[in-house]
Amino acid sequence: MKHKQYGFTAVEGLTVGWLILALVALGGWIANIFKLVDMLGGDITAMFIARVVGVFAAPLGAVLGFF
Repeated sequence: MKHKQYGFTAVEGLTVGWLILALVALGGWIANIFKLVDMLGGDITAMFIARVVGVFAAPLGAVLGFF
C-alpha cells in the first residue's frame, strides 16, 4: 500500500533553502552596486571603499547592500 507524500523531502527542502538564500544574496549584491553608483561624486569614505571591495567580494557586497 503506497501513501501519498506531502511536502518536501530533506534534500528538496535544503535545495529550495539554498536557492532562496542565493537569490537574497544576489539581490543584496545588486543593491550594493546601485548604492555605490549613488555614492559616486561624493567624498571617499570607509563605506565607499567597503562597497567597492564588496563588488568584487560578493559576500561582503551582499551584506552591505542591505545597509
